[in-house]
Amino acid sequence: MATSWLSVTIPMINTIPGRVLDTETLYPIREVSRLSGVNSVTLRAWERRYGLLVPQRTESGHRLYSMRDIDRVRAIVNWIARGVPVSKVATIIDRQVMPTLSLATTPQIDNQAEQHLQAAREQLMAAVTGGDLIELERVYALTFSRWTLTQVCNDVLLPVWRQYRLQARQVGATGHWALFDGFLRGRLLQRLAFLQPARASVLLVSLQPPEDEVEVLLASLFLAEADINIAYLSCLPTVEDLSLMTASGRYQALLLFSDRALESNLLVRELPRLNLQLECPVAVVGACCELQSAALQRSNISRLGLAQRSLTDSVRQLLAGRFDS
Repeated sequence: MATSWLSVTIPMINTIPGRVLDTETLYPIREVSRLSGVNSVTLRAWERRYGLLVPQRTESGHRLYSMRDIDRVRAIVNWIARGVPVSKVATIIDRQVMPTLSLATTPQIDNQAEQHLQAAREQLMAAVTGGDLIELERVYALTFSRWTLTQVCNDVLLPVWRQYRLQARQVGATGHWALFDGFLRGRLLQRLAFLQPARASVLLVSLQPPEDEVEVLLASLFLAEADINIAYLSCLPTVEDLSLMTASGRYQALLLFSDRALESNLLVRELPRLNLQLECPVAVVGACCELQSAALQRSNISRLGLAQRSLTDSVRQLLAGRFDS
């Protein structure tokens, strides 16, 4: 008979060698599947074939997962969505390299706070599923009023957006993703326009495909909220146009954002040209910094998407001429 709990707090019980149950809230596999959007068959395969997950177990053998495990599942999904083979994901995650968004370290939250954040995620998804734009607007506004930008991005908006992005490949799910993606893009651009100063000092250029623009918009918003004066460009201009834009000395840095591997021509030819011809520092931001670390290092391009650096601190160091990638 299947266990009927959604979550449970269990004292320490000896289970498999070297692994014990901690005193914390733990979730059965079907609840992890609901929270992450990854089906239970895939979760078991990640555990057995690739060692990506090591769930705790009850004496009867039921798998139980902590919130750390669920965060790991979300990170796995994020890297796979960026084209990283599942067989290589463990190496990246175990070096504590997280996708760019986490834009900054999210403070540890207790179980009650996580329940409230989960409720916000569920309310957003219910509004999208029901096509209720008024409710979607209400929940979106309420979320920003209750939590920090880091929590809103990392714990509410991105998990929901990524779950819809993942599900968009399924029949009948494309409309929900398109609705939420369009809504979120519009609201983020609106918020970014409100925060942008009359005179920006940093150009942030999206190298993302159009369907992944939300991630670079959130990065732009995070920097703007931290008083880094951003001018957002939705696509990469020519080297000549960028040279004209930066020749006056108005812009102190050019940031190129991509959470996917860069195309070979851009990586091998265009980036070195930019680095040589522009009169301001050029840096790349995002998961590409990890995915193509060696190639970027050979091009002498600064890489801001490295592990354990907050994006805002890295940009400030770059502007001050102190960044060492």
